[in-house]
Amino acid sequence: MTPIGYGTAKRVVELGRKAFFGTEDADLPVRASEVLRADDRIPQFGYVGRNYAERRILLLGINPGNGPDGIGRTPGDARMLPSLAAFAKAPTPLNFVEACDHYVQECRQWQIWKRHCARILEAGRMEYDEIAFMNCLPWRTASESNFSDYISEKTSQLYISPLLEELKPKLIIAMGKSRVPDIIVKSGADKHQIMVWNRSQAPTPAAIIERDTILKRLRVLSQY
Repeated sequence: MTPIGYGTAKRVVELGRKAFFGTEDADLPVRASEVLRADDRIPQFGYVGRNYAERRILLLGINPGNGPDGIGRTPGDARMLPSLAAFAKAPTPLNFVEACDHYVQECRQWQIWKRHCARILEAGRMEYDEIAFMNCLPWRTASESNFSDYISEKTSQLYISPLLEELKPKLIIAMGKSRVPDIIVKSGADKHQIMVWNRSQAPTPAAIIERDTILKRLRVLSQY
C-alpha cells in the first residue's frame, strides 16, 4: 500500500526547488561548507506517523531550521539527512518511509518538540506515531521563516494544498501565530480545522493564556 504523504512529496521532488523559489539558487543560506550547501537543497518533508490514519492530526511548522553554520553536519543531521537525500534522488515509497522514520527519530529530540509538540501530544492523548509533523515549506532558506510572499504563495499552491488533500487531516495545529495559519488558509483549508499554537519563546501572560486555551481544547477533544 502506498504510504500516506508519499504522492505529494514525490511531486515536490519532481517539481524541484525552482518551482517554489523562481530560481534554483534563490534564498539559499550562505555556507562555508560544501556539505551544508548540498544539504540546503534537500527537501525535508517531516514525517507521517504509521498510525496517522487513526487520528488524522497534522502539526505544521513554517520551514526547516538552518542549524549551526560549521564545516559539516550536526550529529542529528548526519543521522537523518542521508535518507532524505536518498528520497530526493530516488523518490520511491520505500525511500519515503525510511526518510520519515529517520526524521521522526531526530525531530523528537529538537527543542520545538520538547517545548511545544510534547505538550500538545500529552494534552490530546496522542502518540507521536498517530500524527503527522511537517512544515509549510520543505526547504531551508537564508531568510529563515521570513521568506517572501511569492514563496509563500507558491508553497501554498504547490505543496500545502495537495498535501492536505492527500492527508485529509481532521485537525491542523499551526505551530506559529501568523505565517503558518496564513499559508494554510491560502491553501483552501477550512478555518474551523485549524488550531493556532503560540510558539513565542517569551513566556508572556498572553502567550501562556493562548497555549493553555489550546491545551484545554485538546483535553476535551481527547475524551471523544
